[in-house]
Amino acid sequence: MHPIERFFSSGHPLATYLDIRRYDANGGSVAVHFDAPAAFVAGPDGKTLHSGLATLILDSVLGGAVMGAMEKIQPIATVGLTTQHMRRPMAGEKLRCSANVEGFHQGVAHVTGRLVSEDDGQMLSTATGTFMIGTRATPIGERV
Repeated sequence: MHPIERFFSSGHPLATYLDIRRYDANGGSVAVHFDAPAAFVAGPDGKTLHSGLATLILDSVLGGAVMGAMEKIQPIATVGLTTQHMRRPMAGEKLRCSANVEGFHQGVAHVTGRLVSEDDGQMLSTATGTFMIGTRATPIGERV
């Protein structure tokens, strides 16, 4: 079982809201296919989801890619996450969130990701993230 599957099946609070249809995972490259949950509706039309869902799922899937790329599972922590949102998901829309580990340097993983509508292929959001691997006494500022 890839760490991304374990992550979403082990009591992750987000997992209770997601209807995950499938995982595609190979090391530091992962994709999670799910239906956009109505629980995150924030628009007055009753269909548009809050952009926080995209940020939350991207952070989680990027982290899962990091876990899959490590030779030995260790704790990780998000150090930085930058997201760009083109449009918000709609309730019930079929989505794919994918991530790829671009590399590791000085105990920090660098990852990119995207959230795409499977209904029409449209890009909804992109993300770049950095994740600290393990714990160290040296502050992060001295390692990057």
